[in-house]
Amino acid sequence: MSLKPFVFAISLAAALPAFAQDTSLSTELADIERQLTEIDAQAARYDGGLILTLIEARREALLLAKTLIENRINAEAGGATVEVTVPAVQPDEARAAQILGEMAAAQQRIEEAEREAATGGGLIQALALSRAETERLTLAQLQMGYLQAKYGIAFPVMVAQPPAAAPAAAPAAEPATPPEGAAQTVAWADARFSAIDYTLAPFEQANRDGHRISGWWTIESSRAAVDDSPQIVALNHSQFQPNNFMGQTALVARCIEGETAFVFVQDDFLMNDYRRNSFEMTLRIDDQPSQQSRWSSLTSNKGAGLFGRDAETFIRSIYDADRLFIRLVESNGQQHDALFELAGAQDAFEEVAAACGWTTLSLSTDDYRAIQTLLNAGGFDVGTPDGQWGPASQRAMRAYQASVGLPETGAPDRATLERLGVRQ
Repeated sequence: MSLKPFVFAISLAAALPAFAQDTSLSTELADIERQLTEIDAQAARYDGGLILTLIEARREALLLAKTLIENRINAEAGGATVEVTVPAVQPDEARAAQILGEMAAAQQRIEEAEREAATGGGLIQALALSRAETERLTLAQLQMGYLQAKYGIAFPVMVAQPPAAAPAAAPAAEPATPPEGAAQTVAWADARFSAIDYTLAPFEQANRDGHRISGWWTIESSRAAVDDSPQIVALNHSQFQPNNFMGQTALVARCIEGETAFVFVQDDFLMNDYRRNSFEMTLRIDDQPSQQSRWSSLTSNKGAGLFGRDAETFIRSIYDADRLFIRLVESNGQQHDALFELAGAQDAFEEVAAACGWTTLSLSTDDYRAIQTLLNAGGFDVGTPDGQWGPASQRAMRAYQASVGLPETGAPDRATLERLGVRQ
């Protein structure tokens, strides 16, 4: 990955207390040296990605700041100076005091992100850590402004071209392990889920049609006739009954013409009240308490579903689940129950999300702001990071994804965030 030039910044991870009192250049120098020691430990947490690039850039900036402060100390002591030429700047105590307040706010945001990381896990924890890192970059810029306002030290604008990242090595192929049970009987079985009977008709048909099989799901990929946009239809067959000629009970997760849907299809026609276009639903995810909801009826009168943002939100809620119980209640009180096994769902949900341009992660405004900051730092311009994932952010993300060979979804999906250096 080749990154565009960006301006060096320096870190102030824990330096704020030193600035809250009357400091000297010697104190500033000692703090810079401490930061140089700490930054090595930060860099060791990452194998690559933009975050590591930013940390390495901050190390170079810290060395620059150290040189400039040593130069000023030597000059004031009458000693030999180091040849770093910068313009003189008049100290501004009022501006220095104002920057201290801004630094305190940035430090508070860092602490909040670190607390969130301490209580979270997985990629969400990694996002909180990356948000803390981007806030440190903000704090770093404020530190440079403080040194300028307090001591009149001007920082030259240094532009660096980070080395292009080496192409990622292809993962070594692992030896295939023959699965146990029914999955051994057919070539198209998903070896990760050996307990599933892949001799069932929908799996055999999916194999003939060239569709992907993931756990209990078959995943069909195509292009919309109207605009050639990607279409994904993923079906869960864990309730398949070979001898049911009335129809089949299934879950459907899909993206068609840019709209996401999550649908419960059942094997009987529903007698919905003509004055209503939705059904009462009872849902239970794994062993969580059951919850009530209303889903829109289908034009086929054989099920109900969620559409658009509602579907995206629900898919996120079951992304890590193993089972989903659904009860659909007709207007006359008749109930239709189904318990679905969700093995393989993550592959299906990721493909649906990629086709419709959203992420299966539940991200906060602060998370989006941190991701925008990372993209800007790598030369993929989103404008001012504001935590709103609009067209500019989508364009920047697509450009980054294209540069590293990832699907150009425009969304901060899991694969893209890991490539950016946000590690689980």
